[in-house]
Amino acid sequence: MTIRLRAPSEPFEGFLKQARALIGFWAKFVGATVAVSVIIGVFAPLAVAAFLLTLGLPILMLILWGRALDQELGWTELDEGPW
Repeated sequence: MTIRLRAPSEPFEGFLKQARALIGFWAKFVGATVAVSVIIGVFAPLAVAAFLLTLGLPILMLILWGRALDQELGWTELDEGPW
């Protein structure tokens, strides 16, 4: 049994670019928050923002993935779709 991979579609490529940008932003922000916390102590607004971003990132990634899936399968178009 062989697994054949097909090339990623255009909507999925767009999702990958958005995901890489979001994860990069998240990593830099949380890293800067940790660095500031180590150097001068915990700065509450920065720590709260980093915490909320950490909680919201998976939700945002699922929303973006769902939009890419909708575009790829054509569910958002009225004349096309699985029905």
